[in-house]
Amino acid sequence: MKKIVCAMMVVAGVAAAAAEDLQANPVPAIGQNAANQTAFDATKKGPRVLFVGNSITLHGPRPQIGWTNNWGMAATARDRDYVHLLQKKIAAAQPDAQCCLLQVAGTIERSFYNKDWSCEKNFKWAREFKPDVIVMFFGANVPGAYDRGEMKPARTFGEAVEAFRTYLDPEGKALVLMSQGFYKRPKLDAEKEAVAKRHGDVFVRMEDLWDNKEAHGKYNHPGDYGMALIASRFWEKMAPRIQSFKR
Repeated sequence: MKKIVCAMMVVAGVAAAAAEDLQANPVPAIGQNAANQTAFDATKKGPRVLFVGNSITLHGPRPQIGWTNNWGMAATARDRDYVHLLQKKIAAAQPDAQCCLLQVAGTIERSFYNKDWSCEKNFKWAREFKPDVIVMFFGANVPGAYDRGEMKPARTFGEAVEAFRTYLDPEGKALVLMSQGFYKRPKLDAEKEAVAKRHGDVFVRMEDLWDNKEAHGKYNHPGDYGMALIASRFWEKMAPRIQSFKR
């Protein structure tokens, strides 16, 4: 039985913070995730779902900031973060489905603007996974200087997202959910939405969560209620493809 190893990305950098209390992102991007590995079975016929995100998707233990868990921040239990809530729904519809996580706080959010950045260097395993559904939910760790036009990036965030999206799905067969972030970043969201429109992807809106105090938990990340809302939003968009999927 052939298996391919999917290496979780090691992240680096420092998170940006916005002005409003509910928009501040106080959790450093550096050290969010250890170099974990997950194997998937290339012979299985169910849909393959790739979750691309930052600390909301996966944050490894970081006791110095009070976080000792290894799941999406800041759910109170592993099965309450949005990824695991979705995995439960996906498995109920397609028991043979497989899911992988790609943590991109360091490999996109904090490095897309560098001259030597490339998809080939960072995301080869994710391309080999050949996802049928891709959830793109990131952006919070992009430096605030980028939004303010104070940087001279080698490429725009939108150009990096375009290259990344095309690299993951070169044949254009995947259902791609391109999402607004959990924090208010109009420039980033506009660039993501433009990429989604060019490819006919689903653009998932999250703006109603930005100032919803009930959706926010510790570290100003989504708590259990926020995670449930996020999972529901993504499930609504992916459910028809998952439920009807046949390879």
